[in-house]
Amino acid sequence: MRAAAPSTIVKLSPQSLSASASGRPGLSWESTAQDGVSALMAANVGARSAAGRFSGLGAALLSQFRGEGGNVSQSVQMAPAAMPASPYGVAAAAPALHGLGNDKISLSISTKSGVEVTLSLDNTDDGLAVRMSSSADLSDAERSALAGLADGFQEAIDGMTQDPPSVRLQGLTQFDPAVLASVDLRATIKLASDPEATQSLAFHADGAQRKVSLSGPSGTASVSVDTGNLSGLGSPEQQARALASHLKQFDQAASRGRADAGLMTMFKEAFTGLNTNVGAAQTRGGVATGGKWELAAADHAALSGLADFSASVSQASTAINPMRPSEQDSFAYELSQSTSVGGPSRGERTVSQQQKSELNASFHTPSTPGAVLRLDHTEASQNYDYHQIKDAASSDVDLAYSDGHLVKATLNQSASQSARVLSYVMGKLVSDMVTPGQQSLQRDLLAALSPYLTGQTRLSDDQKDEQRQQSLSSLSEQVLLKSYP
Repeated sequence: MRAAAPSTIVKLSPQSLSASASGRPGLSWESTAQDGVSALMAANVGARSAAGRFSGLGAALLSQFRGEGGNVSQSVQMAPAAMPASPYGVAAAAPALHGLGNDKISLSISTKSGVEVTLSLDNTDDGLAVRMSSSADLSDAERSALAGLADGFQEAIDGMTQDPPSVRLQGLTQFDPAVLASVDLRATIKLASDPEATQSLAFHADGAQRKVSLSGPSGTASVSVDTGNLSGLGSPEQQARALASHLKQFDQAASRGRADAGLMTMFKEAFTGLNTNVGAAQTRGGVATGGKWELAAADHAALSGLADFSASVSQASTAINPMRPSEQDSFAYELSQSTSVGGPSRGERTVSQQQKSELNASFHTPSTPGAVLRLDHTEASQNYDYHQIKDAASSDVDLAYSDGHLVKATLNQSASQSARVLSYVMGKLVSDMVTPGQQSLQRDLLAALSPYLTGQTRLSDDQKDEQRQQSLSSLSEQVLLKSYP
């Protein structure tokens, strides 16, 4: 293992580290190393927020791999101002802060050669600790790949420590799969809330999948993207259209089900982050990317363009009516996509894709629009409407080829909505109304996927090609899941 060596040498003085002259608290250090990371910790430890304490630290640690830097272990702890100061500490014993933070962030990276690199950052009320180590020597390519994640790591840290927390994972998904095998991030951040609560995040990415789970006082969310089978992956433009369509569906579901805005924002950020830059490192060029057979342009046009995924968000349920605790305010939304490519040969291939979503929500509103809802144990407060929402949608595409020719192409879409409203006056049920909704579509796609529209014999080859591209582009939007058509 290479000996640790700082990438930057910074001159640290007793004044910069201990602040004795001004009466500010002195600093106790685990190590006397005078390096850039220690200097940054000395500057950050006086900050009052986790965002300030961790500012730039994640990037500084990984950036050391651009030079000869390696293993790092450093803690700094503030001591009472009355204690005598010295350049590297006011106490003989090093502060034991590793793993003890109110705010904890860890990053684990596995290389293709089997080397494990781990980083941890801990923030306590009066101190700060960082640690980085590798299980074996690293090659130049590995050191470069690790340093390349510096900005992405810091972006994820900055997102989780801001108020309110934000999920920023795009940078950590862009690792070099030829050099690095997997990336894992874990974060637990103490929120500025009463009662005290924490927001946690767990992220994993490797050659087969990306997944993230979130948990906090407002609820939970998870997203998983299958990056091992990218045969149905579309162009960047097609992916962007599909992603925008899903985000629109999320907003509509959140509005209909009265979801917590902060939770939905993090869910949308997680979904976007994991579905961004998918397949960027893949080589298409006529080679199937994880599927059984290479797909034609017509096949891709009939698919969403996104990698397969599953995602869900569930708001923490609350019982706000003490006279009817069984009436929970809740929100749960989930969606998924599954694609399969089969058949004995490419000329006899089958392609299918299923997209589906489901919403279950319930909430209270005042019976009079604009009134304030204050539910307590008195009958006078029991004038309200209780809403129960149940929605579902699906979009299924099935293609089949025989002797190299498309012989079957169908699209089946459905969407259902149900809104039940129970109305109470002085605590007595006066109305129970259900409003249903149902839409469905069955379509034969053979004509839409044909090389050009029949009867247009006067078109040149270029015009036919342009017409076909327009038809395929239009179709790729029509097959997308529509929860609220």
